[in-house]
Amino acid sequence: QPLQVVSDTRRPSDVQWFRDAYGDAVQTVRVVADEETRKRRNWVFVTGVDDAESECGLDQGVAFDWVITNDGDEVALGEQLEVLVQSLHRSL
Repeated sequence: QPLQVVSDTRRPSDVQWFRDAYGDAVQTVRVVADEETRKRRNWVFVTGVDDAESECGLDQGVAFDWVITNDGDEVALGEQLEVLVQSLHRSL
């Protein structure tokens, strides 16, 4: 397939594996929401879960190609996604 999406990587080694295997074809996308937005979505920090490598291992040391902000503004989210999709289409 010309495009494949991996929806969940959790560790720097996961990202590195894809970069090693597929080189410049890899585009990394991080979706972020601020803590207040996450709380409005009923997220509650759980020690031992939310501070584990599987949840925060990519918070530092990884340069993402794209950072998408999902703080509840549907128009802003749509605009960001449209730019991403258009870029992916151009690279096919």
